[in-house]
Amino acid sequence: MRSRYTAYHQGDIDYLIATYHPTQRYGGQRAAIGQSVAATTWLGLRVLAIEAGQVADSKGVVEFIAYYADPRPGQVHERSRFVRQKQRWFYVDGDALPPVEPKRSDPCWCGSGKKYKACHGC
Repeated sequence: MRSRYTAYHQGDIDYLIATYHPTQRYGGQRAAIGQSVAATTWLGLRVLAIEAGQVADSKGVVEFIAYYADPRPGQVHERSRFVRQKQRWFYVDGDALPPVEPKRSDPCWCGSGKKYKACHGC
């Protein structure tokens, strides 16, 4: 999961396509990812939960929040499903979850360095 976030952050489209499960690849995917990468500034990743150990670690689920600016700050909150084949993990799909609002005294998720209450929490 972290490696895919880093690939989005760095614009490594080849890596992103290579880590999609082969059944999830489609024509035009490179262009769609390229458009997303060009329009989005990724601000941070927070992994909330990891579920593994299913069928000798051949399946896993990761719940995460990825913070971005596009151009306004926002977040992707998702439970992603992965499968491991030949010692490599592949992204299969994910369920979008509602945004998580930080507590007032938490750092703001936009990356400003301010507390949430003094930034986007007002």
